[in-house]
Amino acid sequence: MVPKKYKSKRGTMKQRYRIADKVKQHNKKEAKKAKKNPHFKRKPKDPGIPNSWPFKEELLNQIERQRQDAEEEKKKQRALRIAESKKAKQANKKTPANQ
Repeated sequence: MVPKKYKSKRGTMKQRYRIADKVKQHNKKEAKKAKKNPHFKRKPKDPGIPNSWPFKEELLNQIERQRQDAEEEKKKQRALRIAESKKAKQANKKTPANQ
């Protein structure tokens, strides 16, 4: 009888569940270790703007305007890059070196 040339990688459900449990335990252990690490720093949460803040609405409007301006600037930069790209492609097509 000829022996098989390969071994199936298929495992039982018991093995799959056991591996998943080991992975979960390992990740939990690593998270605990990271918390105990003195170099571990959490991001400070943004407390937002309190309701008692004077001129809160104006401040929120200003932040929104800044966000919109940044988005418009991004769109302008993207349009410029696309235009330059098209210009470069046109220049490459017109040069006789490519023909």
